[in-house]
Amino acid sequence: MQLVRQLIYKEKTIDDFDIDSNKSIFKLFFDLLLNMDGTRVTDMDADKKITDIFNDACFISNAVIQLKRPYMHYGYLYNLASSTSNDKPYTPVPARGDIVMCLVYFLLGEHGDNTADIERLRATIEADIKKRCEENNNCFMYFCDAYENSQPTYLTDEFVVKLPITPDDLKRVCWSDISRRYDKQSLKEIVSFWSDPHDRNLIIDDIEKEIKQNTVDDLPF
Repeated sequence: MQLVRQLIYKEKTIDDFDIDSNKSIFKLFFDLLLNMDGTRVTDMDADKKITDIFNDACFISNAVIQLKRPYMHYGYLYNLASSTSNDKPYTPVPARGDIVMCLVYFLLGEHGDNTADIERLRATIEADIKKRCEENNNCFMYFCDAYENSQPTYLTDEFVVKLPITPDDLKRVCWSDISRRYDKQSLKEIVSFWSDPHDRNLIIDDIEKEIKQNTVDDLPF
């Protein structure tokens, strides 16, 4: 499986997450992270690390609501959650992947319009984080306790929503880089993510346009 982040999620700043409102679920997350190793207020670049965590959790949540049987891709999603683009990745305790997936668990819960597949993924997240070790179980319970004791929270559609693909979005995508120089299996995985024929055709047309002057002439679709 391969996801094209630029076409699934629009990156946001820390202020976009409304962290100053007591009713925002991100305010709850923000306050919790400020008390965890790696993202404490005394840690270097805490604001950037928290913003990256928020964006990663929202990106994964947006991908999940579009995936068929997302729980079958849990390993891939967890790997995305564990990754960081920082030059010197930090390793908080518990691990970054557990923190991001905890946020995904609650974001999907707030989303509300969940299928049986999404609920199965949420159960998978809970079970996996709890069983890894006592420390990670404490991480999940730390978020659970805070969530249950919080005031009513809200999550607007802009954070977990299927986005339409626009020509401007496609301009930001380099298919050669994403598909490892138009690797056929990679292209298949990319295109198969979109079930909507209109979106899929837009992507196929854009890929064909990019490779028009290359020697690749036997695309896998």
